[in-house]
Amino acid sequence: MQSTRRSFLSQSLLALFASVPGFRLCAAEKQKFPGWNPGELDLHFIYTGCGENCFFRLPDGTAVLNDVGEFYRPRDLRHIPLLPHAKLLGGEWTSRYIQKMYPEKTLDYAVFSHWHSDHIGHSSYDKPRRPEADFRFRTLPDGRKVNGFLCVAEDFKVKCHIDHEYPEWGRYRTGDSSFKLLTEWVEGQRANGLVSIGLQPGALNQIALQRDPAKYPDFSVRTLCANGRVWDGKDGVRDCAGDSLKVKPSFRPSANSLSAAYLYKYGKFSFFTGGDVSGKFLNSDGSAYDYDELVGKVAGPVTLCKMNHHGCSDAMGEAFVRQVKAQTYVSCIWCPGQVSDVTMNRMASSEIHDGRKPLIIPNLMPARQAMMYNGRPFMSNIPMQTAEGVHVVVKVFPGGDRYRVYLLNAASENMWVLATFDRETA
Repeated sequence: MQSTRRSFLSQSLLALFASVPGFRLCAAEKQKFPGWNPGELDLHFIYTGCGENCFFRLPDGTAVLNDVGEFYRPRDLRHIPLLPHAKLLGGEWTSRYIQKMYPEKTLDYAVFSHWHSDHIGHSSYDKPRRPEADFRFRTLPDGRKVNGFLCVAEDFKVKCHIDHEYPEWGRYRTGDSSFKLLTEWVEGQRANGLVSIGLQPGALNQIALQRDPAKYPDFSVRTLCANGRVWDGKDGVRDCAGDSLKVKPSFRPSANSLSAAYLYKYGKFSFFTGGDVSGKFLNSDGSAYDYDELVGKVAGPVTLCKMNHHGCSDAMGEAFVRQVKAQTYVSCIWCPGQVSDVTMNRMASSEIHDGRKPLIIPNLMPARQAMMYNGRPFMSNIPMQTAEGVHVVVKVFPGGDRYRVYLLNAASENMWVLATFDRETA
């Protein structure tokens, strides 16, 4: 019944989307995602309906897990379905997806943008703060309760861990139960050889090619910010969070504003990912400024941008969007409000993007939002297949001169391609 209803709803929604010009749809016959080949950069944005889940396969095969969330919201299930279905946790679906795309059992990096359950998972430690119904776990034979990232950690060995705060865990006391979940896992894995890296804004290749780096000299990853500290684009770092506390000792930064952000480059292709970067810090006179504008300045124009804070109205400010001017925007959705008309208008603006028409891909366009936004210009930037719920894969071909965006059916595990969009790197 649910599948029938979803199919009917999705077909009804198609009329609300204008066709996205300048991109090629797949042929009508079913095609499976072709997988990764050496020299390609594959960026996977995995839909589960309960968190942000990203997996990157670098040109030499290096495997990077970037956030695995688990935030169950029963009240939103009519708008945000759990896919392929609710019998498994989001972390379990993410692990199964990666196993289909990656034949090895060891991940080179597990990277976490900040302490929030929709990016890491959570435990029962903060039950008094949230209703019991918002927690979903899988209880293992040894009695441990796992969700989110811990589901993936059950199936893969992780060589290296990176988070936004290490080694200053707890400096700003923003951690919820995800903080306890991850830090306990990290300490427990030391005996298995887990290595942790302390981020240094401005540093190059803290996330590095591990298999054959000499073969791809035009690939790099730069750390842009972490824990409220942002690179100045030259030789210095500005401690926005620390300076704000000096101005106002009672100031408490949000966990979102402490997110780590990175700039991946492969030839001409560039990719920004920054967790939930958003929020404000304080100047020396006590006035507030937008943190994401500083982060956008050091990122500069990019080919692909993962939306900050899932595209919520408090993120992706106009100053940030004017700095990055991406060709393509993508986000992982688990709440209807994350497809905000405010941010969609900015990302679709041809004036901001020098006359270009960006491709905008929330990996789900909820029916409620699609009907609310019917006829709005930015709807012509959004592929109609997002009404179904899709995994988004951006495949950058060797050298980085061109890339292809794949939309995969998230309602099953067959990896069927619903659409592709070919683009030249500007």
